Amino acid sequence: MNNSNPRVASPLEDYMIYVSDEGVDFDRFVECGGRMLGRKEPVGLADGLPDLREKIKALRDENPRLARQMEFLANFFESDTAHLPINVRNETAFALLYAAKDVDLIPDDIPGVGYLDDAAVAENVLARHADVFAQHCAAHGIEWAALKPETAN
Repeated sequence: MNNSNPRVASPLEDYMIYVSDEGVDFDRFVECGGRMLGRKEPVGLADGLPDLREKIKALRDENPRLARQMEFLANFFESDTAHLPINVRNETAFALLYAAKDVDLIPDDIPGVGYLDDAAVAENVLARHADVFAQHCAAHGIEWAALKPETAN
């Protein structure tokens, strides 16, 4: 009998293409995530920022560095980013969308480690576009040293 119902992958299975024996390729994960957003402004992100900001507030005690980075990325996204390369804007949006959603590589409700994947995505975006973010910080009186990822100089 021919089964005409195609198998639909779950969101977790979609993430697994970025996992190898060596671990998660966050660079590729972020790059592909940004490309998936396409040329249009990511649908629903602007509307979802108030909810994300509530999540960021809750993070401040447990993970203040991630909270600062996510707040910065949210503010950056809301600023005039239309002149930026599409990959910078979309990868920033991807990091915010990833942090806002409930399905993660590591579920957020696991104590002590639940936000490691969110932090890795944010750090990766900040590192990939450190020059753009550093310029933005300098222009707006923001201390880049408090935000910059460990992998950036």
